[in-house]
Amino acid sequence: MTEQRRSSLRSLRKRIDRELDELEWPTPFDIGALLDRIAARRGKPISLFPAELPADGPGGLVIERRDDLVIVFDDRLPMLQQEHIIMHEVAHVLFGHRGTTLDDLGSADELSELDPDVVESAQRFARRHGYSQLEETEAEVAAALMWLRIGASRSMIAPRVRPPEIAEADERFRAALTTARTR
Repeated sequence: MTEQRRSSLRSLRKRIDRELDELEWPTPFDIGALLDRIAARRGKPISLFPAELPADGPGGLVIERRDDLVIVFDDRLPMLQQEHIIMHEVAHVLFGHRGTTLDDLGSADELSELDPDVVESAQRFARRHGYSQLEETEAEVAAALMWLRIGASRSMIAPRVRPPEIAEADERFRAALTTARTR
C-alpha cells in the first residue's frame, strides 16, 4: 500500500469517526434505537426488511420511498453476515450516498420482478453496483468502525413495530421480491 493510499484511508477514517461521534450509541446496543437516531437526521423513518434476495445479487440494499427508507437484507445469510450487511447499508444512509435512482435504471428489465406499485412509490434503489468506489469504501470502513463502537453489547435484528400502512407496503414489497413475474 502506498503512503498516499494510507494517508487517504487515515483521512477517511477521521471523517467517518467525526460523523459517528455525533450519534448517541445506545448501551446495550439496539439497532432500532440507532436507526431512529439516523432517521431523525434524515427526516424519514428507517425500517429493516428481511427477504430472500437473489444468490447472485447483493446481500442488501436501500430503498428510499416517499415516506420512509427500507434496508433490505438477505435473511438466508448467517446472522453475523446479515448484521454486517445491515451496518454497511446503514452507513450508506448515514452518509447520504445516492446509489441508483429509478431514472438511472432506464429500462423496465431491472424492475420486472417488482410490483409496479412498489416501483412507483420508490424514489431510489440504492444497490451496491450503483455506488462509487469511494462510497463503497466509506460504507465498509464505517460498518467496521460501528462494530468497534458496538462491541459485544449488540442485539441487532429484532422485530420492529411498524405502523399498519408501512407494514402493508412492506408486505406488497415482500411479495414483489419473492414472486417472479411472467413476461
